[in-house]
Parts: sequence; C-alpha cells; structure tokens
Amino acid sequence: MYEIKGDIHDRYTLEFKIGYSHDSKEKEVSDFKMDTWVFIPDTLGISQGTYSKESFYRDFRTMVRLITPVFSLEEIANPNKLPLSRLEKWCIIIGKPSAPQKQARHEKMYEHQIKMFCSIVRSAVRDESFRIYKLTDAAACKEAVAKLVSNVSSIVASYRAMQSSTNINKISPILRSYFFHGDEYLCDNIGNSFFKILFHLKSEFPNDFQEIAEPLLAYLDRDKQYELKQGYIAPKDNDEVQNRNFISRFSQLKKYVESDLWILAKPRSNTFLLQQFGFMIAAGVSMVFATVVSFSFQQTYGNFTLPLFIALVISYMFKDRTKELLRIWFATKLGSYMYEFKTKLGFSGEHIGWMKYGMDFVSFSKLPKEVLSQRGRISGLETGNVAIKENVIIYRQRLSLFGQKLAHLSHYPLHGVNAIQRINLREFLRRMDSSYVSAYIKDEDSFHTVQAEKVYYVHFIMRIRYQDKTEFKRFRVCMHRRGAVGIEEF
Repeated sequence: MYEIKGDIHDRYTLEFKIGYSHDSKEKEVSDFKMDTWVFIPDTLGISQGTYSKESFYRDFRTMVRLITPVFSLEEIANPNKLPLSRLEKWCIIIGKPSAPQKQARHEKMYEHQIKMFCSIVRSAVRDESFRIYKLTDAAACKEAVAKLVSNVSSIVASYRAMQSSTNINKISPILRSYFFHGDEYLCDNIGNSFFKILFHLKSEFPNDFQEIAEPLLAYLDRDKQYELKQGYIAPKDNDEVQNRNFISRFSQLKKYVESDLWILAKPRSNTFLLQQFGFMIAAGVSMVFATVVSFSFQQTYGNFTLPLFIALVISYMFKDRTKELLRIWFATKLGSYMYEFKTKLGFSGEHIGWMKYGMDFVSFSKLPKEVLSQRGRISGLETGNVAIKENVIIYRQRLSLFGQKLAHLSHYPLHGVNAIQRINLREFLRRMDSSYVSAYIKDEDSFHTVQAEKVYYVHFIMRIRYQDKTEFKRFRVCMHRRGAVGIEEF
C-alpha cells in the first residue's frame, strides 16, 4: 500500500510525503516504482542547459523514516496495552542494578521506549484532530472534543505518574532527563494541537464555541501551570528572546524524540562501474582515431617531417575532444535510462530495504500518452497552435522493503516507511516577474486600479506502480515571486 500527501512546508519549500507500507503476506519484498514528471513553464528558465543534475539533487532532497506505529488514544490510555505497559516495564528495569553490558542495553531501550511512546501519542493526537476538523455538527464536535481531552488527560497523567511509581527517581540525572524531555515534548505538541483545534472551532462554530471549547481551555490552563512549575520554556507576549528560545527548544525536542524513527540512508552512485566502462570505450575510440591518423601520415610523409608533426598535433586535438564528447554522451545516456543513485536503508544495524533514484529532462514527444492525459491541457491557449511551452523533468524512484526484517525491528508494529521529499523552490522563483501587477477598472463615474497577483503554475504528475497496479496522482503548485501560494490535488 502507499499514500501520497502534498503540502507547502514553508514559503520556499514543497513537501511530498509518500507512505510505503509492506502489506503483502505472500511476498517477503514489497517493490514500489514511482515516476514523477514536473511540468515547468519555460519562462522560469529551468531547462537542461540552465539546471544541472547537481542543482536538481541540491534542491530535491528525500529523507526516509519509519511510519509511526498506529494506536488510538483509547488504546494508549489503557495501561494494559502496549505503549504504556512497555514504557512502564523499562522504567522499572532501568533502576535495577545489572552488569555493565546489560546496563548499556537497558539504558538504550529505556530511552527508545520514551521516544516511541511520545511519537505514538503525537501521531494519535494529530489523527484525532483531523477527524474533529471534518465534523460539521456542533453536538458531535462537542462530544469528540470532550473525548479527546479525557483520553489525553489520562495518558499524560499516567506518563507523569511513572516518575513516582517506578524507579526513575533512583537513576542518574542524565537518564532521568530523558524522561523529562519526553514530558516537555508532550506538553508542547499537545498544546499546539489543542490551540489549532481552538482556532478551528472559533471559525466553524462561533455561536457554540465557548461550550465546545471549554474542556480544551481548561486543559491548557492546567498544563500552563504545570509547565511553569517544571520550568519548561513557553511562549510569552512581548518577549522576543523567550519566544525565540521556545522555538529553538521545541525544534531540538522534536529532533530528539523522533530520531529513533529516522532511517540511516547513505546514497552512492548506482552507475559508477558502467560509467567507467563507458569512459574506457570513449578513451579507446579516441585513441584509435589518433593512431590511424598518425600511421597514415607517417607512411605518406615519413618520420620527422613537418606534415607529420602538424597531423599529430591535430589528431591529438581531435582525440581529446572525441574522448570528452563520448564521455559526456555515455554519462548522459546511462543517467537517462538507469537510476543514478542507490541508497541502502538501514535501521539498528539491519538492512531493511533500498531505494534507487535518478532524474533527467524529457521532451514532450517522448512523454507517455497517459501522462499527457493526466497533464490535462484543456485551455485553448495550451492546446492551440501557439501552445504554452513547458520543460519537463522526470524523477524516477524505486523502493524495496524487506517485510520480515521490518517486522522484527521493534515490539511495536512497523508497517513501512515514509519517504519525505523536500523541494526547494528558490531556483524556480529567480526569473519570475513582480508578485503583483496593476489591473484597471472603470466604474460608471470613475476609474481605479487594483493589485492582482502574478502567479505561475508547476504541475507534478506521479505514476505509482505496485503489485501490477498503476495509479496516478496530480498536484498543481501555485507560486509567485515571493514563494509558494498554494497546492491543490486533482
């Protein structure tokens, strides 16, 4: 299975989150192939001559992480279920004396359980928030909010109670700090999610807002007092330094807690040996040319003559250029038909899969018909004799997951990985016109100007192939000179 979500990460960055899940009980390996065609207006100046592969791989970055194990808030709140019971077990074990080798492993597992528990809670709260956003009935929304706050309160209380009910108070300050990092992370993430829900409720249910939001507001008040007592950094009105420190701390906590989900991925060239073989052929062809010229002139004019000297110089010039042109041709062709890089996916010393990828520019005449159909040029300007010109990049990816190794990585159910693509748009914005231009309007008695956005559209067509099935996704990104404006899926 797979899932694709497109979003604007920030003004200058797009993010595509592709979830790959190993759900095949029959096959040990799940194999996914995804081709992405990027249609870029010619006016932006992104072409094969101006945008090198090095620039592409600088701007298109793929990170891989494990999909967070899925648990409902009710399951997490249950002390007998896996997240809480597993965490409590290791909070007890960490305080017991053991041999040095075992102690090192226990410390690692104790820290891992804290990170996994906090990541699971964050994911569950986020999913429940999304469900609340979709509700249109005030009564149903009130019930969902009350249930959310009740479950979260129970989870947080159980987590904090472990400080006194287990052996955490007996361990070293460094190990104890791991527990409080998790506690602070939960405060910040739950608070963020609850504030976003409040803004949503205020917009969607203005008349019933106070009644629906009462549990959320009460929870945030209690949590604020707890944060002050613990000395956690919190945002504050008119305090630029503290707010800056809060964002920095929040970012550090996020990276720390979620670090156990990120997969070690080291890319290496996938065409190195073939490229070297091609370069050898290029060198051989150029040498044959130079040798033939040398022998021919030597037989005709003899040794140590001026014509032979001139012929040798010219043959060397042609030999050098022939070698370089053939080298470029081989490198380009190998990159066009093969994956340029291969990344081994490793986690906790286990090889759980690999990913290959490569890019190239492609002409419209070589695009598959189904891709052109997905592009959907329906405007008269786009389909007429003077068609709007676009340059097309194809980005090919192939990912394989080893299901059995993935399943044995953790006591938690791990179903797959998320490949997170971040695309920096600054190169796309370089040649854009001003973000706003004047448009003129005449009323009955006067005339005036309005400012209209000058935008450009970049289309992403994705073809996903998995288990003999082929599906397409299409996204249109709206941009102006100041960055991305919006993204929509068709």
